[in-house]
Amino acid sequence: MSEQRRDASAVGVTADTVHRWCEKSTIPGRHPELSDPAAVAIATGHLDAAARSIVLARMSRGLPIPMASQILPGAREFAELRRLQRTVAALDEQANAPVTPSVVAAVIRARRNSVARRLDDARRTLVGGKGVSATGVRAIRRERREGTHLEAVDRERLFIGLSYTPTPDIGGYVRRMGNAALERVAGVIENAAAKAGKDSGRRWLPDLVGDAESITPGADSRFVDGYETILFAAGSFYDRVMRCPAWHSEHFAMQRGQVDLEAELAEIAADVIALRAIRVDLDSSRRAAGFDDDLDGHIARREQSLRPVWRELVDRVAALATVAEVVESAAAELRVLEEYAHTATIDDRIDELVARSGSREVSADNTRRLTEQVRAGEENLRIYRDVLQGNILRLSAGSRPWSGE
Repeated sequence: MSEQRRDASAVGVTADTVHRWCEKSTIPGRHPELSDPAAVAIATGHLDAAARSIVLARMSRGLPIPMASQILPGAREFAELRRLQRTVAALDEQANAPVTPSVVAAVIRARRNSVARRLDDARRTLVGGKGVSATGVRAIRRERREGTHLEAVDRERLFIGLSYTPTPDIGGYVRRMGNAALERVAGVIENAAAKAGKDSGRRWLPDLVGDAESITPGADSRFVDGYETILFAAGSFYDRVMRCPAWHSEHFAMQRGQVDLEAELAEIAADVIALRAIRVDLDSSRRAAGFDDDLDGHIARREQSLRPVWRELVDRVAALATVAEVVESAAAELRVLEEYAHTATIDDRIDELVARSGSREVSADNTRRLTEQVRAGEENLRIYRDVLQGNILRLSAGSRPWSGE
């Protein structure tokens, strides 16, 4: 067992790893979609600091927060909201493409309007706050006094944030949705074209949607850009920690009290979103500058000043990854200790079994061996706690909201 145990310090994800993922906008392997709490925490990055603190207060106190299944019937995660949002944009593009026949464009727009209605229903549900936020006058006043009431205008912004929930391979999904809509009308167009004595009605289809095989999801998770990549990575590491029973055990009670993972994730998201917005503005300014060397040099200097901010974000996400690795490794040690505790409660049954076998000497050896394993497990838990403490300090050192100045 000890040979199979992972060293708590030998984690697989470093700051360099996260940086490479972001450069390629790719995370190796396939990964689960972000949980609702992770998606909500990331979406608060689109809110101002006051509204963000209200959502985080609700999360820390166990108050209701938006859930994907509540605002979008049939959805299991907020990634579905992102897919709907991108589908509407993609269908608009396809309907307006020059190669799209007018009859087909009309069908695509009908499909687009159907998806948009579902998206708008979800928005109204979340902004209305039913089942999440207080709706009665007294209840609203009470939540405002307690600092847990999110105003309607901020719920609108939160919905916008959730509609940008990081999710892998969004482009492939949207293209497949568009293909499905077009395929449903391709047969009709072919029949109409045949009656008119024209070439195949499917002639326009490859030009419009491309090669369907090229959009099949691969072995890795691909994202729109490096900013979305780092947000998804941070959310995934948060989910790994929160889903691990070891994190919620008494062994890590002190560490749980020292770090607010929801707040950490929200602050990372706020900084990433602010950084991306500035990046877009700088690129726009560079294009507008033309051949103005002075302005171009000023933009380059401002870009240089942002690099420490990005490095800090990468380091914070790497620290969160280490927390996830350590907690998952500690879970194996906890299982050993729990098994030992269970074994201690059945001494009589063990004695009876050993008496029948006549192997008391073997039993003593096994007991000593088990005791050594338990002691090793307790020592490893101590090491895990020490490593975890160091990474929590790294998170705390970087957990300061960035103003973007």
